Amino acid sequence: MKTYSTGELAKACKVSVRTVQYYDKEGIVVPSQLSVGGRRIYSEDDFKKFHCVCLYKSLGFSLEDIKKIMETEDTYDLLLEVIMKQQEKISDEIHTLEKTKEKLNMVKEEIDNTGTLRLESLDEMEALLDKKRKHRKTDIMTYIFMGCYVLILFVGFPITVSVGGIYPFVMLIIAITLLLGLIFYHSGVNAYICPSCHEKFPIGFFKDMFTLNGGSKGKYLKCSHCGHRGWMKESFPE
Repeated sequence: MKTYSTGELAKACKVSVRTVQYYDKEGIVVPSQLSVGGRRIYSEDDFKKFHCVCLYKSLGFSLEDIKKIMETEDTYDLLLEVIMKQQEKISDEIHTLEKTKEKLNMVKEEIDNTGTLRLESLDEMEALLDKKRKHRKTDIMTYIFMGCYVLILFVGFPITVSVGGIYPFVMLIIAITLLLGLIFYHSGVNAYICPSCHEKFPIGFFKDMFTLNGGSKGKYLKCSHCGHRGWMKESFPE
């Protein structure tokens, strides 16, 4: 039967010699034999156990949990329990990281849009995040309105034209009403940031209807604060 020294086991499992020694010290994988000189000698079974430990470690299990798994007879029951605990822990970490990423994106966007960072406390950051989340919901409503408008215009209207009668006029009235409602809603839930003075300002229904929209660039507007004229990015009202 093949045996392994500490160095051979470390090399085969791609870990350091210190790791092998530490797992022995903690009683996780203890060598089956000791040489006359007191050196560790690991058997094939020890080698398989060490591979399992490396697998569990790569899954993020704590050494305490790994030791329990290696010592218990109901290995798979305990393993399932540890896996579920680890999944829950990872889910919490992902949620925390996503919130941190959201905050970083918001800070970056604030600096990009205003040229400065006006946030002075965690409470202000949370309040601004809440506003941004609500604004994203209004964006979804805008897309729903737009989808309905496009559906009516390019599907409903041609169908009613083929039917004839008063139906095309009814469908046209519905499309116009929906478009006006979309513009009214859009003008009420959005504001624009001036790239010159970095101040936000809202616009009215008619200005929203007749000013040029540049997609991701925003709208071509005149700032109500400094008079600068140019592309203003869309944002949420103060």
